[in-house]
Amino acid sequence: MSISKIDQRKIFYMFPFGILIDGRRLRMLDLMCDSMKLIVLGSGTCVPSLNRNAPGYYLEAGDRRILLDCGSGTLLQLERAGKSYRDIDAVFITHTHPDHFADLMPLIHALRATPGFKRAKTLFIVAPSLFIEYYDRAIATVLGRPREFSIQRIRMPEEMDFRPFNVRAAKTVHSQDSIAYRFEYGGRAIVFTGDADYDKGIVDLSRDADLLIADCSFPDANKARGHLSARQCGLVAREAGVKKLLLSHIYPADTPDIDRVREGREEFGGEVVLAEDLMEISI
Repeated sequence: MSISKIDQRKIFYMFPFGILIDGRRLRMLDLMCDSMKLIVLGSGTCVPSLNRNAPGYYLEAGDRRILLDCGSGTLLQLERAGKSYRDIDAVFITHTHPDHFADLMPLIHALRATPGFKRAKTLFIVAPSLFIEYYDRAIATVLGRPREFSIQRIRMPEEMDFRPFNVRAAKTVHSQDSIAYRFEYGGRAIVFTGDADYDKGIVDLSRDADLLIADCSFPDANKARGHLSARQCGLVAREAGVKKLLLSHIYPADTPDIDRVREGREEFGGEVVLAEDLMEISI
């Protein structure tokens, strides 16, 4: 959203340091922000696929470069997308299942061992508490502590300021430590469900989001516990009032993947898109 694109009819009141639009107070700084850029690095699952890499997303806004999950193959996908692992500021992990974090160790190793490259800035790892414990026990003991740069591990609270983003999280129905994330920037919001089944918490976190990236593991006929079906993705999108629904985390099924778009549209009248690897979306 830019100032030139604001519908003047929706401006109800001017604040000294911002304006109220559709019930949301936006700072003047927010209105001048660039968009968030999302690249789907992996729209797949733990099942190896030539078309769908393991889960991973690249999110960029302002001067921040973030990975959200980083399953196996994420670093290669970054290269294919024309982005560099050297520029990553932070990795946000949704839960302690290997298809969502397998490339974290290779990322840190590459940052330490690339010839001619010396990283200076801190790498932030933001994750549920159980993953931080796993990192300290299983990853840090192998890699040790880098001398050139620091790694700061953050147990994700319900909400945090990770400039330029405001980040919120909610527990999901999947595993003991699984969480979803909401990134807000410039008056816009992107929600990543991670692995999740339907519940009120995921609807509340997704409320009025500009983009919902949903765990669409299976068509409705193959619904699995701990994961949303395509129809349920549409249900969450409708109940939350999101603007756009992106179906991702696609397991192989007996029906064409594109059929899940039709199922999602049975519940949600907004835009429904099937995620593809290296797809780019600006919000």
